Amino acid sequence: MSTDRSIPNKYQTGSALVIGLIILLLMFILGTAGMRTTILEEKMAGNSRDQNNAFQAAELGLQDGEQDLSNKDPITYRRIRPTDYKKYQFSATCINTSTPSFNGLCLAKDANPPQWHSVNWSLASGNLPYREYGQYTSLNTAVGATTITPPPDLAGVSRQPRYILEYLREFGSLVVGRAPQPVTIYYRVTTQGYGFGVADTTNQPLAQVMLQSVYGK
Repeated sequence: MSTDRSIPNKYQTGSALVIGLIILLLMFILGTAGMRTTILEEKMAGNSRDQNNAFQAAELGLQDGEQDLSNKDPITYRRIRPTDYKKYQFSATCINTSTPSFNGLCLAKDANPPQWHSVNWSLASGNLPYREYGQYTSLNTAVGATTITPPPDLAGVSRQPRYILEYLREFGSLVVGRAPQPVTIYYRVTTQGYGFGVADTTNQPLAQVMLQSVYGK
């Protein structure tokens, strides 16, 4: 009767150890790639949220500019100023040094660049060529009140929306045999809305959205 006996190999190659190390390396690479993807997705989601905040702020800035022109509280219909804006109060530079409350009232330019490109939206002091959200508008101010109640500041933004009001032109209608139609004055409202994030070096908002509308009165 014969018995088979296995003879151990004297020359071990260590292939199991090498394969195990390769598997660990692959797992490390996959884990690192997954972590980077997660971080990138978080940054993209944050940027998208910040851009959305800036867009919503710009929309509110646009409404604020139109309310500034309407000269009425949107709830109580109380007049904000004794009179509406006049053409002579609009400036080619958007700055009125003698009456700062007229800053941001601009005469439209026929040549390039347009006013909304010429305005320094980042200026923070001195005579500012723009108007700020809630600065010249009202929200739920009682008719008999002596002071204006401005709308509350927007949350989730690095700065409040800013806007300019451009005087475009007047249009009327005069038809023979009919009563003259009242003149309609058209304005262009341009606003910039901002997100929450700011650049580390310049402290300027990372997300900025510009919107425009034409308002006739």
